[in-house]
Amino acid sequence: MLVMKQPRSSVAGVVSGGSRAGGRFVRKSLVQKLTVYAIALSILWYASRGVSWSQAVAATSHANFWFFIAASLGGFLCWFIGETVLYSRLFSFFHGRTGAIELLPTMAAVYFLQIVNSYLASGAFALFLHTRKRVPWIMAGCTLLFQAYLDAMLLSTLTLVAIVLVPSSPIRLGLIYAAFALGAGCVIASFFLLWGARLSVGNWLRWIYDRPSMASFRMARPQQYFALLGIRFLIVVGAGFALYGEFVSFHLGISLAETLALTPFIVAIGNSALSPSGIGTTQLVFTVAFARFATKADLFAFSLAVTAFSFMVRTPMAFAMRTQLAEEAVEVETVFPSERKVSQL
Repeated sequence: MLVMKQPRSSVAGVVSGGSRAGGRFVRKSLVQKLTVYAIALSILWYASRGVSWSQAVAATSHANFWFFIAASLGGFLCWFIGETVLYSRLFSFFHGRTGAIELLPTMAAVYFLQIVNSYLASGAFALFLHTRKRVPWIMAGCTLLFQAYLDAMLLSTLTLVAIVLVPSSPIRLGLIYAAFALGAGCVIASFFLLWGARLSVGNWLRWIYDRPSMASFRMARPQQYFALLGIRFLIVVGAGFALYGEFVSFHLGISLAETLALTPFIVAIGNSALSPSGIGTTQLVFTVAFARFATKADLFAFSLAVTAFSFMVRTPMAFAMRTQLAEEAVEVETVFPSERKVSQL
């Protein structure tokens, strides 16, 4: 068998070109991470105005930290186990059977990478779908978008319910936004469930409906909507009870009803993609949303404890996820050049 060798200059050019591209990617990634942390620290500074560090330390002196750790661990397990089941169901519905055990290393990667930002964490899901289920990148992204759409629908619904049941809650300020989001979500659901397939082929909405990447939206049936919404609902309610336990551990006089009413807002804003692991946004949400229930120093100290616990429990997950994530990354590096050569034939 004959083996054709590339000229040394050609190989060197490819290597140097790859090195330059890799260097640009690393620099761009570093700039993005630094920007995210700069934004998070700016929000943290804004939320801490009027509170000295000595006040924050003093506010923690009366807290029951063992009870706080127990409540926080319960909330974390609720999120981690619940989302493992949620995403295993999501992927099973649209991309082949996916067991919760199979997904565990990827979930560890997601929770660890959330320390950096949510977009990077979502990339671990996309990597799993691409390498394990052979799902094209854009289709994988649209599947994650489908779950985000369902989450927005649920949080909007819970916000409206909270406004009705707990009219004294500050969450009533979100009435218009929640109603608009729910209305838009219902239109999208009706489009894919009822009338999108009936449009003429030349219609631009039919073009969106027929996109291969939108397979999850087209394939989803009402029972799958309800299954995914039900799992997310249990996660949010469990997180609300865990948050109430954390408040009790800091002796903050916030009722269970008020806590549960504001939980959708905390879930939606506290996990913003602008903030790595909730730095800044967590402090802002607690000091603003619960301002009439406790002093700013108490709320700020409490929010710092929540963020610190989040970092403490997520960091060890780097060891749990590193082997599988490395294998998937190597597979992508191996497959991509072959795919690129085939596309050029």
